[in-house]
Amino acid sequence: MDEKNNLTNYEKAEKDYIFGMKYKDIAVKYGVAESTVKTWKRRYGWQRPDALKKVCKKSSIQNLGNNFDIIKEDLLKQLEFNEIEGEHYKDLINTYMELYKVKNLLILDIAKRGVSVQWNNGKQTGMKKNDSIAELNRTVITMLKVLDELGLKPKLEGDGGFEDL
Repeated sequence: MDEKNNLTNYEKAEKDYIFGMKYKDIAVKYGVAESTVKTWKRRYGWQRPDALKKVCKKSSIQNLGNNFDIIKEDLLKQLEFNEIEGEHYKDLINTYMELYKVKNLLILDIAKRGVSVQWNNGKQTGMKKNDSIAELNRTVITMLKVLDELGLKPKLEGDGGFEDL
């Protein structure tokens, strides 16, 4: 028996999916419901080779973190502009900047590994949600809380002042 005959329907369907076949056509070919094909895609983490290209551009990933010094300087200027003084506030800005680094690393991880990742406990394997997604959400929320505590607003790109967003 050759390898092609040993493949299960979902493995054969995955190959069809990768080559661009539509859910509906795959369902008809293998005699299953379209929702079954979508379940297989989610459960087994099927991805077409160009899936990441649609999510983000390589140039946007490479530019992550390039604004570190600019952002820190802007936040310090806002403190000065608002006449907020003290080491506690400068320390909060340093905390914000460390969270900024973490946020960028999480974004890179999601771009590299995708939203679903393979897990293996030695006996079983499967797909699960990339933990970096939830961690990214928590990190951004914490960053916004730090800014709120400082009474600062993130500056929009191209924005000339410190006006409210």
